[in-house]
Amino acid sequence: MIFAKLKSYQFIALFIIGTLTFSCKKILDKPTWDTELLAPVIKTTLTLNNLLSDSVIQTNPDSSLKLVYQSDVFNIDVDSIFKIPDTTLVEEYVIPLSSTVAPGGSFYSNNEEKELNVSNGVELNYAKIESGYIDLEIFSDIKEKVIVNLKILSATKNGDTLSIVETIDAATVSQPGYFTLQYDLSEYELDLTGLNHNENNTLVTYAIGTVDPNASSSVNINAGDKIIINYSFVDVVPFYVRGYFGTQNYHYGPDTTLYDAFNRIKGGTLDLEQVDVSLDFENGIGVDAQLIVNQLSSFNSNNAQYASLNHSVIGSPININRAQETHSVPEVNYTYYHNDFTTSNSNIDELLELFPNQLIYEVDLAINPLGNISGNNDFVFKKHPLKTNLNIEMPLSLVANQLTLVDTIDFNLDEENIKNVIEGNLFVYAENGFPFDAVFNLDLLDANQQIFKTLQVNNYIASGLVNASLKVEQPTSSVLSMPLSTSDIQDLTLAKKLQLKIAFTTAAQPNFIKIYSHYKIDIKVVADFVYQVNGN
Repeated sequence: MIFAKLKSYQFIALFIIGTLTFSCKKILDKPTWDTELLAPVIKTTLTLNNLLSDSVIQTNPDSSLKLVYQSDVFNIDVDSIFKIPDTTLVEEYVIPLSSTVAPGGSFYSNNEEKELNVSNGVELNYAKIESGYIDLEIFSDIKEKVIVNLKILSATKNGDTLSIVETIDAATVSQPGYFTLQYDLSEYELDLTGLNHNENNTLVTYAIGTVDPNASSSVNINAGDKIIINYSFVDVVPFYVRGYFGTQNYHYGPDTTLYDAFNRIKGGTLDLEQVDVSLDFENGIGVDAQLIVNQLSSFNSNNAQYASLNHSVIGSPININRAQETHSVPEVNYTYYHNDFTTSNSNIDELLELFPNQLIYEVDLAINPLGNISGNNDFVFKKHPLKTNLNIEMPLSLVANQLTLVDTIDFNLDEENIKNVIEGNLFVYAENGFPFDAVFNLDLLDANQQIFKTLQVNNYIASGLVNASLKVEQPTSSVLSMPLSTSDIQDLTLAKKLQLKIAFTTAAQPNFIKIYSHYKIDIKVVADFVYQVNGN
């Protein structure tokens, strides 16, 4: 993480492009000879703000620096607590007595309560739907077209009841009339308290069957003829739900979440003097919860290194109070639970020093462990989950050995621009005010991002001189050279990407070294190329 967002060493790639292009613009239409060109100088100054994102750097009162990083570990939302399952409701009306019905006449009217297929003791009284739909099928034995008006009285949108009015074809001797269509439920509100508003999970429907008013004559409807209405709630995703969610137990994991703080670190070792980490739970769900973290581990998939947290929080019940609904904006007042891990009460430094790219967790969750103490007023908003955050503060007091960072840069050098360049050198002049040595490597990558050549870099950037207090008191000058042969220059035209590697090693080992806000590296780059001038 120490240099996980390094940006400014991209100047090498830009300089290769710029200097090679510059040198070729000097070609004149004259007899052929070789000449040497000292290309313009590039100057830059690198501070820690160039090496890292400003958002992760903070300055301590003594001007030393620390890194602050936050990562979500896992969230528990409405889909984790429960789902409104796909449910098919059937309404079947059988004609009790034969009759003759005139065009436009009603022959069927019915009010019904229908219960959703919700289990595990969940008692819902209200839901607002974000997305989902109703699949409707209607079968009719009537030998004339009929109009069915189906109202789901429990479903309203902007105050209007969900009403479906459709015409069903006439039945024949061999098969019933049939109709099917899908209806969008987005943004509908569901009152699930039934006809008398004392139920749960219960919809109210009202249906009327009418003979087509455009029928040419009255129709005979026989006893035993049926109207069957099937309506299926499919893929219903609630935005908000209220009720009693039951006393339920859930198990999550072992599962992983990606962790990108160390993505560019590809090797070496790091020893941190101090790490302060907190595991924070933010509950936006209106239920009381008891959480047990059975495992919190870090894993580096590049080298298969693994470490598990040792701390009293592992395996111990954590009681988290329910959030409170505000009926305003924001909709929820979160409740919080905080746990601190330090190098003195845990092995948290071991979890971070292996440069993990994954966090592994395993959690048990019990909701409403004390029962229905809310009086059926549990709630959950889809956008307000129970969140678990890992917050990391790392004072930059460390020991680094060959801490290797890698960055890949898109690269495209036109062969026409360098066809007259014969050979040359890139020189890097560095005034290093940081307390670490830095070794450079530069690889050429093909279109498949495979290394096909490594350019030679002579020497390294030496650490600044540190005093007895382990602070840099004087920068150190270093000169690095990168010789480029004719074949190297030609290979540059084949490269699609450049892979830059920098390995850092701190001075005054095995002592921990602090990094201060005024530390910097001044860099000057010069190109010395030999090219061929062609003439008449």
